[in-house]
Amino acid sequence: MNRRRHIYKRGRKEKRSRKVSPIKLVILFLLLVALMYGVYMYISFGNISSQNILRDNNAEYYLLSNKKDALEKTLIVFEEEYNEKERIKSAYLYAENKEKGSAVLVYLPNWIEYQGVEEDFSSPISISTLRYAGDFLQEGRGYEYAVWQFEQLLGGNIDNYIWFTAPATQIFIDKLGQTNTSSVYAQYYVNGFDVSEEGFFLNTFVSKLSWMNLLTSSAKFKDLDIVIYSSYGTIANTAIQLRQVQQSILNFRPYLIDLSSTQYLSQEVNVAGIGVSNYLDISKYDQIWREFVNTIIDRDLEKERVRVEVYNGSELSGYASQYARRIRNSGCEVVRYDNAPSVQERTQIFVSNPENFSNSLEIILELFPGSQEIVEGRPSFMTTGDIVIILGKDIPTAYSF
Repeated sequence: MNRRRHIYKRGRKEKRSRKVSPIKLVILFLLLVALMYGVYMYISFGNISSQNILRDNNAEYYLLSNKKDALEKTLIVFEEEYNEKERIKSAYLYAENKEKGSAVLVYLPNWIEYQGVEEDFSSPISISTLRYAGDFLQEGRGYEYAVWQFEQLLGGNIDNYIWFTAPATQIFIDKLGQTNTSSVYAQYYVNGFDVSEEGFFLNTFVSKLSWMNLLTSSAKFKDLDIVIYSSYGTIANTAIQLRQVQQSILNFRPYLIDLSSTQYLSQEVNVAGIGVSNYLDISKYDQIWREFVNTIIDRDLEKERVRVEVYNGSELSGYASQYARRIRNSGCEVVRYDNAPSVQERTQIFVSNPENFSNSLEIILELFPGSQEIVEGRPSFMTTGDIVIILGKDIPTAYSF
């Protein structure tokens, strides 16, 4: 009995002696504060929206693809401040098919001259000034204009876009450190050792993105001048997508179409007679792009092996070749394009067997936003294509800036 009482008393003394030390309390308190701060920063960062400026003027409907398939094309643009003005620093188009495990990256340097704007500006303009040119034509629509011209230049629609304004780009560089291009990324491209180091800017920029850096910078992105325009909804989603692009590049080893290379350029003395202008050789770019199209297009589209014909009945020159190019760059075969036998008031798309070419038809309709008439059957003149498109007078209104 005495022994039990002794053990009981000793147990009570041991319990009373098990006190938490002040140092442990302080550590626990600091850990709790850090956790609460991290949660606050995460929620704060996650709620910062990235504006989708293409929602204005219904441009999102006309410029972004609504078709959800295995192929995803993302336009990524960086701006910088130059001579107290903002200009495009560089642009990329990343096209990937995760189901096939294949991808292509297109790099567009800002000094390439674009020849598709002579009607508005009477002479070519550089890629660096596309947004400025759009704002000059219609104030407030510069970003929309630039995205549209990138699609015209590359010959196809995009699914999503990310646009870093000059202040946003600078915030990232200030916070994450100077983003210098590095040839170490050459090994992650099939042809990486044959392209310019400037093409790796996207890799080095994204490689510096970490959640800790992003979270600690969240307060800066609440500044109204620090804007990232994106179709991904929030800065958090935008950052996730950029990290996925980086991981995809490391996994898939894509082909890098470096448009700063002389093989894609034609050089001419500029209109002022001073210096040389570099213009994109569209036919050379299209040739290389189409070599890789079948490796990245959706499998269902690939299986249909559609044959398309395009005829221009609009009385306006150039539309048949323009749309034939975009259809080819989207992964469909164009077997013929020409003028239509007669003028057509409204654009018509003829398809004899819609059930056999549903994916191809969906891809084509993405290039013709609006109320084009779909006709099950064939036109009155001789054709052999599975899908026949006759462009009408209404075609300029499909999208106009």
